[in-house]
Amino acid sequence: MAELNQYAISKILGSTMKPISNVRFGSFGLLATTAESILAKEEPLADQGSDPNFSYHEDALVVQAFEDVRARTAPDALLWDKKLAKAFVKRCRELGLKAPQAYLARRVLHVRKNSPRYQERGIRISPTTKSEAHPSVVQEFAHVIEFALVRLRYKYGASIDDILLDPALGEEFEKLANGLAPSLSSQQLRLGALYIRKTRYLKKTDIQKIQALDVSNIEQALTPPVTLDELEVDAVPASSGLIEVREKERYLYIALNTDLRPAAGQFKSGRAFELISNGFWKPDPGIITIQFATGSSIAGTSISTWERRLIHDLEPVFNWPMQKKAS
Repeated sequence: MAELNQYAISKILGSTMKPISNVRFGSFGLLATTAESILAKEEPLADQGSDPNFSYHEDALVVQAFEDVRARTAPDALLWDKKLAKAFVKRCRELGLKAPQAYLARRVLHVRKNSPRYQERGIRISPTTKSEAHPSVVQEFAHVIEFALVRLRYKYGASIDDILLDPALGEEFEKLANGLAPSLSSQQLRLGALYIRKTRYLKKTDIQKIQALDVSNIEQALTPPVTLDELEVDAVPASSGLIEVREKERYLYIALNTDLRPAAGQFKSGRAFELISNGFWKPDPGIITIQFATGSSIAGTSISTWERRLIHDLEPVFNWPMQKKAS
């Protein structure tokens, strides 16, 4: 008997197949694969159980509600400005729209991304004319934002948009991050999350660029590995650069930072791992090593480009994964 062709059966049933990241061995690999499988689902995680499937008329009302409250701010402000999101949902309710908050905000972003199709039907989002100065992320705690996001990704299979659009997930994200960085505001946390989302996508041209790099250049620029229990924080350069954290042969975290010393102090103290350690994994400072590469560029290539190359190739456990963006 011939083997069943699952792909053909899926096509007959009208279903679709979506790619997920490569499966890795070990408990962390299982977590990552589970998260990828949930993310591959057609419906967003946020506000599960309610998919109103809006018509063009209802989408027009959504856009009207946004225009009534936006004060010319960008549609993406719904992801980081909770006051604007609240006013938007209130106006939607006044116009008779009963869908969950996350769904309503997603419709605004959907219309923006598909503007030609909607403009043909007279539905358009007016240009953004308001420019705002956003609070910057305190680099000492940049890893806190990423670790909180990754924890929710493993726990719920949530995307960054899911986390920021859904009130409950957003509240959980902020609570987790503020536990280690109480000085960071809601806007700082959310804008930091959006920065991670932006830098974790690769266009076709980006892939060609990073694959052309000679990795031996960054390997030579890294300091020799030292275990966390032997790390002398005062000896870490108080400058910008790249930080690389490993547990034996497993990469845990890779990221650029504008000030390596305080970030190293967070890892040395163990505070950095409080968001991600549990009964399933406990950090051992005797086997976890840390390395640095200083400067804003290595071999003529920006440190941010090296960061993307290493995260793409090495798939660190606690980094938000790199994804290919449709060109």
